Amino acid sequence: MPHETYTISDLSKRTGLSIHTLRFYEKEGLLRHVERTKTGRRIYGDASIGTLMGILCLKRAGVTLPQIKEFFDDTMRGPETLPHRLKMLEQAKAKLLAAQAEIEHGLRMAEFGIAGCRQALEALAQGKDPDTAAPFLTREGVVDIPFMKDRDGRLVPDAPPDIDQPQSPQTTP
Repeated sequence: MPHETYTISDLSKRTGLSIHTLRFYEKEGLLRHVERTKTGRRIYGDASIGTLMGILCLKRAGVTLPQIKEFFDDTMRGPETLPHRLKMLEQAKAKLLAAQAEIEHGLRMAEFGIAGCRQALEALAQGKDPDTAAPFLTREGVVDIPFMKDRDGRLVPDAPPDIDQPQSPQTTP
């Protein structure tokens, strides 16, 4: 059964990657198994497409392009490089988990602000002062974030308390 082949233009359309990116991956030694026609045009077959999918998977896992090249080079050196490849993937995972924690923290901050705005709107609809419903959101601006934390000598917003109940301002000495 003959294998399907693709030109660089076909591969670009099929993957959504630019022609420039495909050429860059090849130039950097990442995209391997690229054949050429007699006129020098690139032809991609199953092996190069498999390699490209490997590049994209590793990138999505947080592995940098130089690390991907190293990973592929290690693979070609044999199974004795498995511990090194494992370490690279574990490090990439750790970075992704840290980024995930930052995103979750940001979402909690947004949810806290949204809850405060909703409480202020509800108070306004009831003819009450919205500043007393969500005192950290006042006419003067954000005057008090009740969940500050000192991290390595820097004051940073910490994870907000219960999202449904914004806390009133606390005075600090």
